Amino acid sequence: MQAKNILVVGSLNMDQVVRVPHIPHMGETLLAENSLKFVPGGKGANQAVAMARMGASVTMAGRVGIDSFGDRLLDAMHTEGIDTQLIVRDKEENTGTAFIFLSHEGDNAIVVAGGTNMMVGEDEAHMQQIHAALASAQALVLQLEIPLETVTSLIEKADTLGVPVTLNLAPAQALSRDLLRKVTVLVLNETEATQLSGQQVHSVEDARIVATILHGYGIQTVVITLGARGAMLVTRDATGQSRCIYQASPKVQPVDTTAAGDCFVGALTVALSEGKRAEDALRFAVYAASLKIARFGAQSGIPYREEVLASYHSGH
Repeated sequence: MQAKNILVVGSLNMDQVVRVPHIPHMGETLLAENSLKFVPGGKGANQAVAMARMGASVTMAGRVGIDSFGDRLLDAMHTEGIDTQLIVRDKEENTGTAFIFLSHEGDNAIVVAGGTNMMVGEDEAHMQQIHAALASAQALVLQLEIPLETVTSLIEKADTLGVPVTLNLAPAQALSRDLLRKVTVLVLNETEATQLSGQQVHSVEDARIVATILHGYGIQTVVITLGARGAMLVTRDATGQSRCIYQASPKVQPVDTTAAGDCFVGALTVALSEGKRAEDALRFAVYAASLKIARFGAQSGIPYREEVLASYHSGH
């Protein structure tokens, strides 16, 4: 059974990417190694594309400007078969933009100019439309590149409707335990886990400890991504006991880590929505993210379901 009607509310950005010898230091001027590339991105849009490519039916809600970037981002959504009726064209603000420096090792440094993304949720009529879509959604996927008040409101609404919520705590912000208890799946990286828990995450064992602590807040499933080391998931088993699952990542040659986390979130959400076991969903997500890392571009580098399944079964 395929996942149906997953609603994503989040950011859409036009990524402006340059390759550099290394990430620039304070006060340093570098000559880029290539011309400026424009690649559709934004955490919300990236996750929507990942889920569409993994076989899900996806609706994207957000905001873009009436400008060429907005046109291109909508075209990218349409190409993936994503429902864009809940993406509003803003007459006042420009489309969100991300400036990305990409090193030889595939590492990046990113500065985001939120633009229209920071207006998501301010239009009451738009929020009513999102609430109507949420009522029939199989799952709600959120990130933190839109106003925190909007994210909070949507988590509360989903909780009252009984709709599962996947929250990617990126970029990291402080959220109350009461709100986190209403999140079904919390996904965060090492840095974000450290900021939320107050405990350092430097190893797989650290991730197990911190994920267990966060799970103790009352969150049904907590996942900490560990880059090249894979990911750690903590959930409850059939008896109600905490269960830790670790999935190592296959070795790949890094090309571009941009949107690897978004690819992970999308793949994990689809697998869980299809009723996959936690360990199988985690493996599927880790292998999807590994394929993304080996390719250039945020959305352009996201793999398709068939590719992920082939990697999943072959083990590399």
